[in-house]
Amino acid sequence: LTSARYARDVNEVKTMGVKSGSGRTAHQTETALFFGGNLLVQFQTAFRDHAARHRLGIADTARLFAAVNTAAADAVIASWDSKLHYRFWRPISAVQLAGTDGNAATEAVPGWQPLLVTPPHPDYVSGHATVAAAVLRTAAGVLGTSRLDLYVRSEATSTTRHYPHADRFNKDMVDARVWGGIHFRSADLAGCHAGNRIGDWALGHYFQ
Repeated sequence: LTSARYARDVNEVKTMGVKSGSGRTAHQTETALFFGGNLLVQFQTAFRDHAARHRLGIADTARLFAAVNTAAADAVIASWDSKLHYRFWRPISAVQLAGTDGNAATEAVPGWQPLLVTPPHPDYVSGHATVAAAVLRTAAGVLGTSRLDLYVRSEATSTTRHYPHADRFNKDMVDARVWGGIHFRSADLAGCHAGNRIGDWALGHYFQ
């Protein structure tokens, strides 16, 4: 809690993730809201659309869904194991109680509220970031290309975004959880790194 990195995380989310009066642009707010819903539902819809547009056969479609959902399950298990091991507080607690963290570079804001509703489980690591990275790394391996060509729809914003590659999606996911005020950037980046490793593991052991 006394590190410079922690102070940067707190001060970033305090400014960019606050519900009102933030430094976010309209696009950044829309990005936070876009990824504020059920990620697994978004992925199922996107991969169904991908399979139809690219005319995948029934075997290839089944293999794709088996692979990405197996990786997603592993990512959920890994991220919740980490959350319950480290039990790290969320931004809403960290900002409101900054006077207790022993870090001179943070300052408490007792009434601070995030843009999104804070989930009732710990911060580290980000489940959304872990699952997204694992699913996309696995999909790229199964499809044999880094060009994923995914159209992702959000029920939260009723909009659709096109993601040609995984790196753009992962970057938006990391940013979105910070701009939503519910994760520190370090938790998102660690989740993304873990998800990539989970995807590599799934591809290395199954779905050859």
